[in-house]
Amino acid sequence: MAAGPGGVRTRRREPSRGGAVTSAETDQSTAVRTNIQVDTTPEHAFEVFTTGIDRWWIRSHHLLPDELKRVGMEPHVGGAMWEESEAGEVCTWGRVLTWDPPRTFAFSWLIGPNWEVPPADAVGSRVTVTFTPADGGTRVDLVHDQLDAHGAGWEQIRDAVARDNGWSGLLRRYAETA
Repeated sequence: MAAGPGGVRTRRREPSRGGAVTSAETDQSTAVRTNIQVDTTPEHAFEVFTTGIDRWWIRSHHLLPDELKRVGMEPHVGGAMWEESEAGEVCTWGRVLTWDPPRTFAFSWLIGPNWEVPPADAVGSRVTVTFTPADGGTRVDLVHDQLDAHGAGWEQIRDAVARDNGWSGLLRRYAETA
């Protein structure tokens, strides 16, 4: 995800069906929150979001210099969140913190404000995704918090993930797949 100046603050209060992102908000806080309603069970929604991540991840959102071949995760606490380039290089950009199918999935976000492959000792923020039965489908809530853990420049991460092509755009792609 490309970093840049300026924040975004948008919000629609009424839940929306059929994959419309119902909110994406940030202000001067250290968190970004967004959600979406998908027309599927929490079990399927959880599976698509986690082990099916390569099916919906936006291909331009990668760290390695070559084109993205695939993105994936190891489905257990401590498992890696990773990407692989077309050249075969692999980098880990997060770790699974919570694995509670079909309710909650959380991972560390180790990508800092320089948007480069994180070092092994990188300090990260946290992304928590919850899956709640709602209106015959599933409400998916995503909270990316503790962004200030990245230190100087953390606001760039917050502003970038709050943009339309950040978590909101990723959730729209996810909803198309789910």
